[in-house]
Amino acid sequence: MTTQDAGPLSVALLGTTNERIDALHDELVVLGYQPILFTNAADFLIAFCMGQRFNLLLLTLHDPSQYKGLPEVCRKFRIPTLLVVEEEQWKLLAPQIREASWDDVMDFNVLQTRIQELEWRIQVLLKRQDAPGQLGWLEGEMTWEDYKFCPESISVEFRGRKIHLTQLEWTFALELFRNAGRVLSREWLLTRVWKSKPRLGTRTVDVCATKVRKKLDLRDENGFVLRGIYRQGYQLAYISGEARAAKIVR
Repeated sequence: MTTQDAGPLSVALLGTTNERIDALHDELVVLGYQPILFTNAADFLIAFCMGQRFNLLLLTLHDPSQYKGLPEVCRKFRIPTLLVVEEEQWKLLAPQIREASWDDVMDFNVLQTRIQELEWRIQVLLKRQDAPGQLGWLEGEMTWEDYKFCPESISVEFRGRKIHLTQLEWTFALELFRNAGRVLSREWLLTRVWKSKPRLGTRTVDVCATKVRKKLDLRDENGFVLRGIYRQGYQLAYISGEARAAKIVR
């Protein structure tokens, strides 16, 4: 399993290259996101099928016929969607919105829309995605060996034992397991879990990591170890069955 640093949240930006797409791209960069531009839905779906993952899909209404089936794919794989329209396009949207069911729709005028509104819309969608009561992942995506995440009770089942966590601890632990093997920086975790801008010298992440490590008993024998990476952040390392058995033999 390859280890790599967690970068900024990835936003798929779908739309024909024009002044509006360029403005959205530049604003996403300013806000700290990583926008990846696709000029058609087919290219976006190909990238997704090849293993590329996105935290959000932001698209413009340039050719509604291209988007047939796209909302269903995004719902299945839990990719929040934000449809961007301009005033003259609302008449095109009316017959589409019932079929498409995008997560949110916003007006965007290159000269008038404030960057703060775009950030607010994105954050609302990301928070809605992470809310334990609204999770819709498949069973297989919520279980890692003996650890099963239960969103309804904000707990983790481990070998028949239910471990109750606070909502922040549960979300923090879920991000660790979803990104097992990767080094997650404190700044990334603060943004992703606490929805907070990183503050220099904060111990918030370290305190939460200590509690989660203890409550979930993250050690070699149980298949997962939570490691602090000096001056970077945290990594949840997977210990294979062979490695566990070899350690017992020694």
